[in-house]
Amino acid sequence: MKKQVIMHYDMDAFYASIEIRDNAKLKGKPVIVGTRVITTCNYEARKYGLHSAMSVTEARKLCPNGIYLNVDKNKYIKVAYQIQNLIKKLTDNIEFIAFDEGYIDITNIINKYPSYEYFIKKFKKRIYIHTKLTCSVGIGYNKLTAKLASEVNKPGGFFIIKNNKEYYEYFKEKDIKILPGIGEKTQKFLRQNNINRIREIKEKNYYFLKEILGSSKAQLLYDYSRGIDYRKIKTERKYKSIGNEITFKFNTDNKIIIFNTLDDIFNKIYKRLINKKYYAKTLVLKIRFEDRHIITRSKTLKDFSENKIEFIKLLEEFKKEFDYKNKIRLIGLTFSNIITHKNEQLTLIKKKLD
Repeated sequence: MKKQVIMHYDMDAFYASIEIRDNAKLKGKPVIVGTRVITTCNYEARKYGLHSAMSVTEARKLCPNGIYLNVDKNKYIKVAYQIQNLIKKLTDNIEFIAFDEGYIDITNIINKYPSYEYFIKKFKKRIYIHTKLTCSVGIGYNKLTAKLASEVNKPGGFFIIKNNKEYYEYFKEKDIKILPGIGEKTQKFLRQNNINRIREIKEKNYYFLKEILGSSKAQLLYDYSRGIDYRKIKTERKYKSIGNEITFKFNTDNKIIIFNTLDDIFNKIYKRLINKKYYAKTLVLKIRFEDRHIITRSKTLKDFSENKIEFIKLLEEFKKEFDYKNKIRLIGLTFSNIITHKNEQLTLIKKKLD
């Protein structure tokens, strides 16, 4: 069986780093992003004891001279998608677990590069060239070791764990709190039993851990203390549909407003369909009237298509067929019955012929 190689990347202080990138005056200053609660703060701010999930009120007491910024989520999402699209060019075996981090199964591509170090440096450089942002990277033989490795040399560094022996030698004296799944409650139970280091978990048998933690948590920590993790990479799910809907500020029966809104929605979702290089077969109309009554209607093409004209014909049929005299509160369109690649379309056609 081929040895698994998993990489975990984590963008450094992601939201704060984007703000600093876009405003050079913020460089070197403690930057905190969050309205009521800190979403992200840079490493200058962390020197004051600030961290994510801390209230901004408490943060201001510890760091009164910090630069406090509101969350600009649209900007951060745009950068996140830029990074994710770069990574997708490497492989499809990816699990994005947040806007700023993810797991990448590089088992089948790592041998194309001279070394793990070479691959990591090229990966980090590529992201920096396109975004001017840094990331921390870890390579391991499963998700657990990759994640822990990415934490070792933050910010901007990397660490590699090639096997179980390397894992245990490096982490055996580390505090138990670094293991995923150990919250304050679990830590409390472990420390009450003089278990403070990872090696001290490993020294206990499963039944002892089960007695103080319960079976599921005991099994998790029993495995993690030994560098065992059977979790698989959960690749990005295929879209079952692409849609959007608009709620009018005021209920309306104005056909011009309704039809213009439908055109706007159609253009937006069609653009997403094309950008994803997907093929659809069905267009669905949804209407919610002022009395909250909802109707949905659908029209289906003979074959999967990305042809705009074919779908516009379906849209025009919707406009002609329905009575819009009752006032409308919400209207929406959705592409459904979607396939993601041409080869899927050919496979479906072949099955029909067979």
